Amino acid sequence: MRNTLLFLKNKSATYNSDTKFYRWSLMNPIQPRKDELLACQVIEAEIPKTYYNVNSTNNVFSYRASINNNGQTVLHTFDLTLTIRNYSAVDLATQINNISNSTHAGINCTFDNQTGKITIILSALSANTTIDGATFTGINTCDRLIGFVTTTSKTQSGLSGLILEGDRIVDLNLTNNVYIETDLLLESRNTRGEKSGILAKVQMDGAFLSLVHYQTAHNIPIELGNKDTYLDHIDLRFVDDNDVSVDFNGDNDFSITLLFNYIKRDKLLLGEDVITEQYKPFIDTINTGDSCDEYSDNEI
Repeated sequence: MRNTLLFLKNKSATYNSDTKFYRWSLMNPIQPRKDELLACQVIEAEIPKTYYNVNSTNNVFSYRASINNNGQTVLHTFDLTLTIRNYSAVDLATQINNISNSTHAGINCTFDNQTGKITIILSALSANTTIDGATFTGINTCDRLIGFVTTTSKTQSGLSGLILEGDRIVDLNLTNNVYIETDLLLESRNTRGEKSGILAKVQMDGAFLSLVHYQTAHNIPIELGNKDTYLDHIDLRFVDDNDVSVDFNGDNDFSITLLFNYIKRDKLLLGEDVITEQYKPFIDTINTGDSCDEYSDNEI
């Protein structure tokens, strides 16, 4: 079987900020012969783990309290937009603690190392005030990060404080995997069963600021579409578990090695090539209609 190794370095690529694809132009295109199909796989890669666990998709905290002050219901929202960077669970609790109090209520946040959960506490600031309930608003995006579900809420009556413990442990991993994706037609499927351009899934198990080394453990090339017969460029991008493009924060020092295999086509897929010399007399007979001339309509 013929094959071609393609060694890609980020410094040779052009980045498209709209599509988030990196493009490598190939001086010598990859082109199968007429009787071949292309298959491709990622055999090794080095990817920097320099993305932050808090970015523009999960950095908004918005928690609304229902406060009873002398018989009047007052709604107050505790809002926070986290600066995009890396955070620990204690860092997150500290940031929530720093939200300014309202006129009638204050907010406090703690993290328990033994449970891995965050607890949010609202406290009335005057004797004639109670906390009747609280809920996350529709603009809140950090629920998974701090261990709550979007619909988490609590109601009560006549109490001067409200305690809300996380539904689950905090999740400080923006993504467990980085997917190397191409714009070529592949026989890959995503988690919804849709056709996708995913070439490989890389487990990002390294520490922050480390370089993750990936090597495939299986020789399983992915067949490309029939129309992919002339590749003069390669487009690749990196997406996370939520199909969001990964931002490496300026550290784009990555490399990828692709293996292209040339697979012999099935002759039935080759169109005119299946009509060899030994079959031409039969094809000619069918085309002229001679095969039915010896029978009359009545005989049939």
